[in-house]
Amino acid sequence: MNIKRMAASIVSSVLVMAAVSSMNGLTAIDMDYNSDGIVDSFDLVKARSSASQNELERLSGFLLGKPVIPESGTAEGYSLVWSDEFDGNSLNMENWSYELGNWKTDDKGNYITNGWGNNEQEFYTDSNTMVNDGVLTIAARKENYTDPVQGSYEYTSARLSTQHKFSTCGGRIEVRARCDSGKSLWPAIWMLPEDSVYGGWAASGEIDIMEGWGSTPEKICGTIHFGDVWPGNTYLTNDYEFASGDSSANWHTYSVEWDSNEIRWYVDDDLYSTQSEWYSVNRAYPAPFDQNFYILLNLAVGGHFDGIDGIYADPATFADGEKHFDIDYVRVYKKDGSTFAPTVQTSAALSLYREGAEAGLTNKDGGTQVHITTIGELPYSVMGLLENQSVRAGEKHTLSFTASSTQPRQIEVTVEDPSYNRYLSKVIDLGTEQADFSFDVDFAADMNVDIKFLMGKTGEPLPTGEHDIEISKIIWK
Repeated sequence: MNIKRMAASIVSSVLVMAAVSSMNGLTAIDMDYNSDGIVDSFDLVKARSSASQNELERLSGFLLGKPVIPESGTAEGYSLVWSDEFDGNSLNMENWSYELGNWKTDDKGNYITNGWGNNEQEFYTDSNTMVNDGVLTIAARKENYTDPVQGSYEYTSARLSTQHKFSTCGGRIEVRARCDSGKSLWPAIWMLPEDSVYGGWAASGEIDIMEGWGSTPEKICGTIHFGDVWPGNTYLTNDYEFASGDSSANWHTYSVEWDSNEIRWYVDDDLYSTQSEWYSVNRAYPAPFDQNFYILLNLAVGGHFDGIDGIYADPATFADGEKHFDIDYVRVYKKDGSTFAPTVQTSAALSLYREGAEAGLTNKDGGTQVHITTIGELPYSVMGLLENQSVRAGEKHTLSFTASSTQPRQIEVTVEDPSYNRYLSKVIDLGTEQADFSFDVDFAADMNVDIKFLMGKTGEPLPTGEHDIEISKIIWK
């Protein structure tokens, strides 16, 4: 924040305050340098000439009703490791990426469902943010927007992510923010796993640092999602209610402190929720919250959280113009002396594809079990997938795994690009005893590839009846 520019603007006006009034623990008495009973331009000039930078920040913020916390942070027992103070006049794209559109996509960019899976009504753009005077603003607008692929929308907003740029396992994540109120506004400060090593949402977890209801700004909530892949997921949540007359429309600090066996939620350092009893199906505790998570900031419009009928946006909210979600800073601290780090995975998690077959897939510590009832009519009628693996030109990668089947049979293992060009294609024999396999794969160009275990109608002799295939120690390196 440009304190000198802020201070200069404040000098031009004289603010008279009662000597006993206070705001966020800072009193007018603290600011009255000449003891004349008022805080005026003399006191501010005196502060600029003799006070420390931190004291100047506190004074300037006090006069504006927006106290500023020094950049060194006040998290006792923690050390700052990453932050964005939103200085300058544009978003730092080394820290953030825009997530665009209205449709949720898979790792390959294929459209899965609209409304981001939540019935959201906005289209996220890269034109709905501003950085000014040390504050990031996400603006939600009622305006027509048409995308040639995703269609037409009546609202726009923005969604920002640190994925592939910054993530953390544990620590203290702290955000100062405020948001306009109004039915169908849904501000969120949250986290998702950098790599979904335990499977799709929510088996690999989600941490919601703060979510707000535009229609009830007197409260916010903090939540974790976990358990199994949707719809087998579950969640734990608690609400925080502001003091009378206060709301999420005012500036507050939202934070979580995340240890290996506990996550704690705070508003202005007031602890209001503690969770420790989470799980990821067939995985050892503290999964899924033992991996790196990245940060998201967004302002949704409509949807199941605060939309009309759980869907629609309320146009009356925008009668006086666009609505703002303002963020003063995002700071991440590591706990001093902590050794908490991502749990090393001994086997990659697979996802299941079925086409005209009956089968189920279970990921567990150390491997994957596929239960096949019918194999279908195609080699890929049953597939275990490790998708969207990035490779670079000139690299050699090795796929290794251990496999067996309760019914001796053959399966096919492939490595394919998005156009189904194969860089590995091997038919292997599986018996009732575990066997080790390893294959080297060379790449002449940069690309993303899928590793596929084809377990449908493939090989000789064809399996008959129900059987289980175990694939463990799946490593791609």
